[in-house]
Amino acid sequence: MSTAASSVSLPPPSSLARAAGWYREGFRLWRRAPFRLVGLSLACMVAEVLLQLVPLAGTVLSKAVVPMLAVGVWIGLDRLARGEPLRFACLLSGWRHPRWPALWGLTAAVGLIVFAVQVAAAAAVYGPAVWDAVVLGHLLHHPALQTRRLEFVLLLPGLVPATLLTLAPPLFLFRGEGVLAALAGSLRRVAVHAVAFTLALLPQLVLFAVALSSPWAMPLLLLLMPLGTLLAYAAWRDLAGAPPAG
Repeated sequence: MSTAASSVSLPPPSSLARAAGWYREGFRLWRRAPFRLVGLSLACMVAEVLLQLVPLAGTVLSKAVVPMLAVGVWIGLDRLARGEPLRFACLLSGWRHPRWPALWGLTAAVGLIVFAVQVAAAAAVYGPAVWDAVVLGHLLHHPALQTRRLEFVLLLPGLVPATLLTLAPPLFLFRGEGVLAALAGSLRRVAVHAVAFTLALLPQLVLFAVALSSPWAMPLLLLLMPLGTLLAYAAWRDLAGAPPAG
């Protein structure tokens, strides 16, 4: 004979509880390999700086290439969550993927969309000089734009599209979705859980704002850079029903 309790499912967690759970899971993964995570962030940052040295096209090129390195961190985190070590070689995992051209197209699309929002926000504040200074890499020609405020205007608005598209890489990597389906799937899932994602995003905005305001901006940003990916991975495991960590 079945009992009434057996037919009653547990209510879904509240948005606040869900966002808090993502932070708990993210910090649990952080404790497993903190120095490797910072090292991976540093490697991505160095790659971006080096690519931006390419005349004229360097900045745009970096936004299309570095996200492919970042998707390797997704693969590394998935292995870490399953009890495997996090290795620096994971940065190249994206190019070893069987569908790497499509994966590169996806990551480049996400990187360039985020960059376009950042540039549009900065241009709305500072005018058309932003296109030459930021997109073409001629910042030294525009002393008026060499301010901490420009960093705020560039970085913080980009967190919004980055959050909306944050689940596209795992949908491609772990669910086998195509590029457009992964992008649409991320938008759909984030929209359904908009409150939880907003609650998870707000502390990141505050932390990044504090870091940018500090004289120790670069070291603090290095510590914060893994946070977004850790939270996104935790959200993915929660929302996609990924198997529990071993």
